[in-house]
Amino acid sequence: MFSAQKSKQFLLAAYLGVASGILYNSWPLGYWLNPLVSRRGLASELQAMNQPYNWLFVLLDVISGLLVMIVALLLWRRSRYLAQKIALATFAFFGVMTIVSAVVPMNCEPSLTVCPSLTQQPLLLMHGISSILASVSLFVSVCVMWWQKHQHKSAKLMSMVLVGWIAFGVVSTYFFFVPGPGYIAQHYYITLCSLWIALLPFMVNVQVQPKRAPARVSNR
Repeated sequence: MFSAQKSKQFLLAAYLGVASGILYNSWPLGYWLNPLVSRRGLASELQAMNQPYNWLFVLLDVISGLLVMIVALLLWRRSRYLAQKIALATFAFFGVMTIVSAVVPMNCEPSLTVCPSLTQQPLLLMHGISSILASVSLFVSVCVMWWQKHQHKSAKLMSMVLVGWIAFGVVSTYFFFVPGPGYIAQHYYITLCSLWIALLPFMVNVQVQPKRAPARVSNR
């Protein structure tokens, strides 16, 4: 009975993780609801106070963040390893910071207007700090899970996820020095985050089984 209950908790966490990942990846809606910002600015600008349908993008991020926290809570008792608990804690913190950054939206759109300095824009500063903390905490969850799995059967999949994050860093660095459509890199990053949000419950559920060492051939 206890095993069946744990299985139900995992299935619920898996479904909620997939739902959260879909909701978090809301930038495609911007090309339909607010194409002016989507083709020039960052996804966060869709939540700016003066933008149409900003309430929808805020709501999607808030729901996604809440689902992330629920997923972490459901998987917490199921996890047996310290690395998994650290990954879930940073995953939950990502959900909290996602909600904070959503409910403290931009009040100025850098891609459309010249914004005042950060000292005159406390909301913009809070939004930026919470967004950075969310990104860092989610990346930490990826690194911790990769470290736990790197000698086990799921190592290849975790390595692919980590390579995806490294690729984002390379592309972002390029657009930092070379003018170009930086929003494309962010769209890629949001999609990558969404995939990890949906994938994490399955990675936590995978039992850690070390790779078997090759059998020794006896000389006798």
